[in-house]
Amino acid sequence: MHFSHLVLCDRREGQSSQERYEQQLAEVRLMDQLGYWACWFAEHHFAGYALVPDCLLMAAAAARETRRIRLGTGVVVLPFQHHPIRVVEQAAMVDCLSGGRLELGLGRGYQPHEFLGFGVKLEESQERFDQALTVVRQALARLQGLDYATPLFQGRQASIYPKPVQNPIPCWGASISEGSFARYGALGRPILTFPANQKPEALRAQIDTYRRVYREHGHDPARMRVALTMFCYVSESSAEANETFERGMAQYFGFLDSITVDAEKHQHSLYDRIPTLARLSGSPEDAVKRLRELIDYFGVTDFLNVTQFAGYLSHEQITRSMRLFADRVMPHFQRGAGNGHG
Repeated sequence: MHFSHLVLCDRREGQSSQERYEQQLAEVRLMDQLGYWACWFAEHHFAGYALVPDCLLMAAAAARETRRIRLGTGVVVLPFQHHPIRVVEQAAMVDCLSGGRLELGLGRGYQPHEFLGFGVKLEESQERFDQALTVVRQALARLQGLDYATPLFQGRQASIYPKPVQNPIPCWGASISEGSFARYGALGRPILTFPANQKPEALRAQIDTYRRVYREHGHDPARMRVALTMFCYVSESSAEANETFERGMAQYFGFLDSITVDAEKHQHSLYDRIPTLARLSGSPEDAVKRLRELIDYFGVTDFLNVTQFAGYLSHEQITRSMRLFADRVMPHFQRGAGNGHG
């Protein structure tokens, strides 16, 4: 089992952005010391609750601050004017700076205000993403002298420098829509899921589709990776942890709800209640029990904890939760711990 953190670098009142970056990097260094498998940086724009508009740039900074932890992009939003060749060049550079520790996550975005800010139509996001992903895949597979042509992107004799340490760089897909589970199964890519308030049976059906298509296309099942993103906060007291979690999530989900609901189209609220499926709060013992239930039901290989709730938690609360999780939860899921999951 692999445990990671998904990092938003949420803005804190009373702190400058520069101060918050320094604090965030301190948290990443702690993750490295505590033995987390990866730290994933999330790309967001324009709303001000998260301070990573470029997750590859943030991964490059973290690369020089850490030694073992994998550094993931969670995710590079390809429709936001990212030229796919530049994405691969930047990814190769981060891979070199980190000594071969990059995990490249790609997605198409979902927040309407971000598309508005870039002048990109949300309804065109799938087409733009598909074309960019095609070129990224081609460039990762052929680093020298690539000719590529899609309606949006055309070029000849593109050679990628620097050359990455990993060949190829591991490439993950953000799986939210129905079609994305089948798409990444066909490609044989590991997937990042973001369940929040999704019904468990619906998510399991999607993951089953991914596994079926993955095998049908002849990919090695031993290399299959499925990650669940969990909103996480643990402390010694279950009552304190759950109260803090619910207050933090009320602030976080309330903010996300305000920026994702499309009033003109009467879009259904994505964040109208505290998450249930993706909730991981309580004592370390509560977390162990909940994780075992999720592993048994979904058969996942990875968990990405989110312990940043739009600035609600302090640096001290976050680091205390990280330490408790690493010291008293993660050891139960290591190889040889007797739970049957490595």
